[in-house]
Amino acid sequence: MKKKLMMFCLAAGLALGINAQDKVQDKDLPVPIQTNFKTQYPDASAVNWKMKEGNYKVHFKQNGFKQLAAYDASGKLLSKGIEVKESELPAAISTSVKTGYADRSIDEIYKIEKNGATSYMVKMKGNPDTKLMYSADGQLIKDK
Repeated sequence: MKKKLMMFCLAAGLALGINAQDKVQDKDLPVPIQTNFKTQYPDASAVNWKMKEGNYKVHFKQNGFKQLAAYDASGKLLSKGIEVKESELPAAISTSVKTGYADRSIDEIYKIEKNGATSYMVKMKGNPDTKLMYSADGQLIKDK
């Protein structure tokens, strides 16, 4: 029994350690990212950074809204998003989500701006974790 408990604790510790490696502390951010973020979002609070696919992604609040942004190592803003209400979703996206995921409900929706294009990220409640990316005209871009 002790052996099983030790193995469980070891596995849990490794899993937490791997997950923690993605998180980035403010002090560890490249200076250009720190400067640009503070300039673009001077009133940001509840700021949480992580490294993903070689870019720095941040979730934060500003003016009462949940927001997100992504930067490359040089400090260039790659994308930005703001949480929106389900009622603000374009009809084509709303219909697609309700049809494809009738047994689940929406957790969060972000309106994303990237390279001059608008898209919507829809996070679904339940298992498995599901994030859907839609173009503004309702085409499913990514389902993960």
